Amino acid sequence: MSRHADIVALQHQSGPVALVWLDLSTGAVMTSHVGLRATLCRGVKDWAGQAVYPKEGLRFLCAVYDYYFLRGYSVQWISGSGLKDIHHTYRV
Repeated sequence: MSRHADIVALQHQSGPVALVWLDLSTGAVMTSHVGLRATLCRGVKDWAGQAVYPKEGLRFLCAVYDYYFLRGYSVQWISGSGLKDIHHTYRV
């Protein structure tokens, strides 16, 4: 993973934080949660209800934010660098 990424952090009321990010150097969408990977691979609906898929990069990451926000998750958008200590990563 590159050290520069746009990241969506999701936290369900009863669970741990999961990260979904777009690696800005490769264009790959990744997640830190293996169970979330299967859901994301199928695509998610954006704010307007249109299906968006991982190959759409930043548009997909925006749709992930909308999708989980509308379902009551605590969601944060983070842009940064220095991300290198995530032990488990799964390509979407």
